[in-house]
This record gives sequence, structure tokens and C-alpha cells, in this order.
Amino acid sequence: MNAYILVEGKRCERKLYPAWLSAIAPHLQQVKDPNKIASNNYFLFSGEGYPSILDVHLGNAIRDIEKVGRFDFLIVALDSDEDSAAAREEAVIAAAENATPALTTATLEVVIQHRCIETWLLANRRIFVRNPENYELRNYIEHYDARQLNPEEMPKPPEFNTHAQFHYAYLRAIFEERKISYTKTRPGEAATSAYLEQIMSRAKDCPDHIQSFSRFLDICRKLS
Repeated sequence: MNAYILVEGKRCERKLYPAWLSAIAPHLQQVKDPNKIASNNYFLFSGEGYPSILDVHLGNAIRDIEKVGRFDFLIVALDSDEDSAAAREEAVIAAAENATPALTTATLEVVIQHRCIETWLLANRRIFVRNPENYELRNYIEHYDARQLNPEEMPKPPEFNTHAQFHYAYLRAIFEERKISYTKTRPGEAATSAYLEQIMSRAKDCPDHIQSFSRFLDICRKLS
């Protein structure tokens, strides 16, 4: 199987996805040029944000795929942000259907990170500290205990403009409490297989939690 993976993030997903794929689908090897695709390869490209991922880069990806002719899947991964996951997926499908040339040689799969990649990372229950010293983190947990409740349904406090901003701040506060760092440029421990296993464990133990992550796993299994 060969996959062309188009991610929204400029930095974090470009590091997390290869790290996670090496654990979930270790037979897949990343190539840096779509023309180098042979067997059990994937090519990953950043769409550098929304809406440019749909307005510009989705069409370019389809053009590459049709030119090369050896891709089995086009996987488009992006945040839902303030939209519902269904609305954001419909936007991707509509953009693909309107692309020229049409996608005919590969299957489109859409990964919606609802609300953002940090939402998935908040699903690691072991990263939480039971009695944090950090005042902001205590307030965040009092607002919504993402260790017990579904991170995808976590509302934002009024001082945050978007859910993604809050989920990012929440995750960073957890890491800081443990004296480790998380940034989009350097996801650090979040990129390890041990961290991924904890997210997968949450998805298995609580099937109504982080369902968009479970969808991501299902798509990865198709690459086997």
C-alpha cells in the first residue's frame, strides 16, 4: 500500500505522524519525493494551515497522485477547529470533488482531528498529575477534567478565542507540571510510542471518547 498524506499543521503533525506511523504501520517507509513511491511507502506534505490545505494543496496533491499513478490512498488530516467534525469532513470531500484533475487512481480518506492534535494528546491519562501545583492547570482541570471526560467535548473558557487555543494551553500546562516541554515545533515526549500507546489505550477503554482518533487508527490499519 502507498499513501499520500496531506496534513494541515506546519510543524507538529510533520513530526507526530511519521513517529506514530512507525509504530502503527512499521512496514511503511516515508519518501521525500512523491515520484520515488514504490511499495509500502508514504509521502507526507504540509498544507500549512486551513483553508490553504483545501484551496491550494489538495488540488496539488491530487495532481501529483494522478501523475505518479502508484498511490492507493490520499489521506487528508486536519483540525475541525470551531466546526463540527462532520462539517469539516464535508468541506474536504467537496473540495476533492471539485478538483481538477479528478481523483481517480486513489481512495480519499479524511482524518479530522476534533478539535485539534492537542485534543488527542490530552487523552493520555498517565500524563496528568493528580494534585498539580500550577494554578492555571488546577483551574483548567476544575473547568473540565480531561482525564475523566472526553477531551473532544471539552468546552473553552470565555477568555480563549478558540477551542484549539485552550486545548493547546491545557496540554502545555500539563507538560510544564511534569517539568517537560511541549511545543508544536518540539512535541517531545508526545512523539514517543509510549505516549501513543496511552492514547490508544484510552480509545480502547472508552470507545465513546476521542472517536476521531479511533477513525485515524482505522485508516492506518487499511495501510497494512
